[in-house]
Amino acid sequence: MKSFDNHIIMAPLNEELPPRQRTDAAIQLSELVMQIVTHVICHVIVDYQEQLKDERLSVAHAFLQRATSTHLCNHKLTAEGIVMEYQGQSFALHEEYKTMTLTRSVYEHLAMFYYLYEQPRNADERDIIWKYWQINSKKNLLDYDAGGDTHIVEEQKEALWEIEKLRTEILSSAIGVQCHRKLDEWTKADNAASGGSIRFSQKKGKYDVRRVSYSQAWKYLFKNEEMNLFYRHLSMHSHPVYQGLMQYQSQSLTDDGHDGLPLFFSSSFLALLCRLFLKQIPDGEAIVRNRFSHQEREVFYALTTSLRS
Repeated sequence: MKSFDNHIIMAPLNEELPPRQRTDAAIQLSELVMQIVTHVICHVIVDYQEQLKDERLSVAHAFLQRATSTHLCNHKLTAEGIVMEYQGQSFALHEEYKTMTLTRSVYEHLAMFYYLYEQPRNADERDIIWKYWQINSKKNLLDYDAGGDTHIVEEQKEALWEIEKLRTEILSSAIGVQCHRKLDEWTKADNAASGGSIRFSQKKGKYDVRRVSYSQAWKYLFKNEEMNLFYRHLSMHSHPVYQGLMQYQSQSLTDDGHDGLPLFFSSSFLALLCRLFLKQIPDGEAIVRNRFSHQEREVFYALTTSLRS
């Protein structure tokens, strides 16, 4: 990439620029993020095989890989668009919301990664938050109607056993004893799984716990209340809700410069997720520092903070 500064980094958000220029800037920033993140992913696969035997690092790497594959789809869809055919003619479909669901997925992977890896203040909190996440994941297996399928029935029995084992470990811990009432209720197998995670607080040496959702992650990741509104916007265009469909129908028939915004936000989310991942590896920043120029790194790091207030 050539000479970048903050004006270029924020170009996708600059409504004074021509629409095509804003979208092109988002695509160019995305290309740099993909180069860096895919380098990190492949470098870890090749040179950190032994470390990847650790469950937590392996899962962290899976977070980064899945978010990257989702972002790649977003990039391709933004850069190439959607072409439909009618009576032998090709029509480029203008649809500024087409990548919203993909951006939302990258955001939620970033949010959960933060809750699992960055948020815990000590090993005890980290262990409980990790097990709470596992319990909610296993609860999803219980939602299926087995319909007499022996294999599914056995899977559900195994999931129930594992849930009870994890519950026992959580509730018997020092923090679990202090927060027993809430944690006991939230982790019961017959209570529906909840999205998001949990967050601990201490007052006068005593622990308390509360649930935190994906929509609340902006408070910790960006400290920018506008990101709360943006997540609602992503959700509105990811689900068949009235307001979203009405906005869909009334959108401009031409590109007004907003088509590249979901990709820009996705690039920022992915860059931040990658940076948090590198903190899980001793001197992880060296993976990027040894391969990319100072200017490329500056752009990449600027994207991780571009959405903060």
